[in-house]
Amino acid sequence: MFDVVTGPRSRLCDGIARRDFLRAGLFGLGGLAFGSGVRASDPASAGPLVRDKSVVFLFLAGGPSQYETFDPKPDGPEGHTSINGHLPTAVPGVRFAAYLPKLARLADRLTVVRSFQTKHSEHNGAHKQLMTADLTVQDGKPITEPGLGAVYARAAGAMNPKTGLPRHALIPPTTRNSKGRAGFNGAFESVVEGCQPAGLGTAFSPFEMLAPSSEGTAEPAKKGGRKKEAEEPNPLLEVFKPNLSPPELDARLDLLKQLDSLDRRADAAGTMGRLDAFTRQAADLLQTGSVRKALDLSLESPATVRAYDTEHFPNWNCDDNSKFVRSGPSVGFSLGRQLLLARRLCEAGAGFVTVVNANWDFHARKGIPNMPEGMGVFGPPLDHAVSAFLEDLKARGLEDKILLVVTGEFGRSGLDKNLGRHHHPKICPLVFAGGGLRHGQVVGQSDRRGSEPATEPVTIADLHATVLHALFDVGRMRADAGVPAKVLDRATAGTPIRELFS
Repeated sequence: MFDVVTGPRSRLCDGIARRDFLRAGLFGLGGLAFGSGVRASDPASAGPLVRDKSVVFLFLAGGPSQYETFDPKPDGPEGHTSINGHLPTAVPGVRFAAYLPKLARLADRLTVVRSFQTKHSEHNGAHKQLMTADLTVQDGKPITEPGLGAVYARAAGAMNPKTGLPRHALIPPTTRNSKGRAGFNGAFESVVEGCQPAGLGTAFSPFEMLAPSSEGTAEPAKKGGRKKEAEEPNPLLEVFKPNLSPPELDARLDLLKQLDSLDRRADAAGTMGRLDAFTRQAADLLQTGSVRKALDLSLESPATVRAYDTEHFPNWNCDDNSKFVRSGPSVGFSLGRQLLLARRLCEAGAGFVTVVNANWDFHARKGIPNMPEGMGVFGPPLDHAVSAFLEDLKARGLEDKILLVVTGEFGRSGLDKNLGRHHHPKICPLVFAGGGLRHGQVVGQSDRRGSEPATEPVTIADLHATVLHALFDVGRMRADAGVPAKVLDRATAGTPIRELFS
């Protein structure tokens, strides 16, 4: 559930991972892994090339329809226009699908890219290609190139030295009335795989956490009324309570230093280097509680929590094969809390936070909804949560500090006879907001059928270059000998979307 190091680990002869042993022996915290390579500083960390900005990367896993979101094709031919109609936005002449009325009113804060194109037509490979910009990785095959967030962490430093927070984070979906990651979320494990650091080293793996769910927020009881149920605490907060007295903690730190000195040279990835300094900072982090504060949504005002709430939107469950189950109680949507947690993490020093919202896969097959049914469930919470996030950033003066990116692994085809749409990588929704970039515009155009770009395509490499140019001074990065080639290649392989920076 919660692990800073989620990449491959070396095994002992008894099957226990060495780093697993060290972190359990140090803190007794199960999945916590600060000591295994999350660094307070790095050869390519804090410096003038790192901008004071963060990215929240909202991945709509499953393939969101361009027609039913940001490119409704009002004059498109039958089957190639939004099934639920369209509406005007705050940008003259630009229309969104009718499922997004709140975002339509905020369109002047968005940049909608209508010529974004991906390359793979199946979820597993497409997820990994989108996150790694490696168009050779296929379904069921491991990644060999690092995810975008890992690239950022390698260049900026795995841990923010000012706050002690890991810079690379991942927030998968949760649901209220189900265990763990169940509910109609669909498969998103390949998104998680695509976030991993590959050859960069496990120190740059995503800091993964689940957003807590709640039946409601705690409020004083009205006179003669019944007090609302108290907000459910984030179970992850218990992870950050040290279970050792200071002398015991010091003793375990000393032991860890001795163990590490025996095996530094055997660590080919280099993530155990200078472990004593990193574990000392990890211990300080546990004692100061900065991560606990970032994770604790109860520190937000009840009004803010309510503004983000998407738990009240009806969402059905799914079976073990991710098939749609229309009966039973609603399991709600965690997207609002995921985005609220992402904002808190960015404020606390995280630089790249991936938020996964799944499953946008409306084929109209047995156990899978058609477009009207699926969008009726998934459209309203997306509209609500993203709008709340944008309003919150503006109210807190964070519009220029946090860049929101919304996309999926591919778009959808024209409607079939059952009102389903199928995988279509020739076009894919892509939206930017915030980050101090230029907004209130549409970049590129799709053809009359909304099926492929009618202008120069924006590629996955271009998306990665755009994000990294927002986060770094790439000119200085080119001149910095400490920046790994993989990082510089990712920042320069594509062309940043110039309309965002002009």
